[in-house]
Amino acid sequence: MAGEMLGDQLLELVSSAKERVVLVAPFIKVDALQRVLDAIPISAGLHIDCVTRWRPEDIVDGVCDLEIFEVITDRENAQLWRHPNLHAKFFRADQSCLLGSANLTGRALGWRLPTNLELLVQLDMNLHELQAWETSLMNSCLPVTAELRDQIAHQAADLAAQRPKITSIDVEHDDDPNFQWIPLCPSPERLFKVYTGELDEAKMVRSAFEFAQRDLRALGPPKGYSEEQFLEYVAVRLQNLEVVQKVVSASSSGVSDSQAAELIAEYIDAPSMIGPTDAWRILKQWMMHFFPEQYRIEVGQEVLVKGRTISSG
Repeated sequence: MAGEMLGDQLLELVSSAKERVVLVAPFIKVDALQRVLDAIPISAGLHIDCVTRWRPEDIVDGVCDLEIFEVITDRENAQLWRHPNLHAKFFRADQSCLLGSANLTGRALGWRLPTNLELLVQLDMNLHELQAWETSLMNSCLPVTAELRDQIAHQAADLAAQRPKITSIDVEHDDDPNFQWIPLCPSPERLFKVYTGELDEAKMVRSAFEFAQRDLRALGPPKGYSEEQFLEYVAVRLQNLEVVQKVVSASSSGVSDSQAAELIAEYIDAPSMIGPTDAWRILKQWMMHFFPEQYRIEVGQEVLVKGRTISSG
């Protein structure tokens, strides 16, 4: 199944739970975990077990977060477990489960770009082999305590001082130097309302809404931001983009709209079905919206200004 559909499949599964949810993955990122927990009904009789690998090198390399401990302990009737040799990806809600390749990360589940190509298959827990496997897993896990979390944190810090971080497709750091993306939503001023759910497909042109969702997956803002926090977060992400830095650098000697479109052409994904001219028009709107003190359009001209002029072409 395509990556962008797996997250919805997992949320649908856990939202049906009445007695027990089991989340098993070697790599778990805090934002993805929180999103799944938010979909699980709050019930006194419902218990949540979350199992991860949590090796120090996983923390150093950014494929798993220490903060998942607090996210789990903040949830009533939830327990984090550790199995250092874990490789399976398994998600259960009562008598139904999903089994496959997807870790509990935004990229694996289609919530952040670039999306991994993953697989999750739904199976019935009445299968004896699945029941035996889960029993064996839980019998060989260690419950995570604050002391164990601190121990792994210290080991990770020591390891980080000894070797560089190893990059991986599961890394979702906001400062990932390999992150390449260009915005496609033509209405950046509406992005926050899509983020909060105030605007949906019924209130926007379908393509604009889909582009906004795609942009939010790429940006990966944490849930619960105020509008001010959201604007600041997106602004920082934009400023760190190679494509934005390239345009700003070129503008020191003046760059026309047509030249800017050529500069950004290589950053446009073929599936987006948008040309360089439209992509530049959208990027320029984003820059003016999220950097209002730095950029403006001069009256009567399509000229972007930032202490220097990006001339109309």
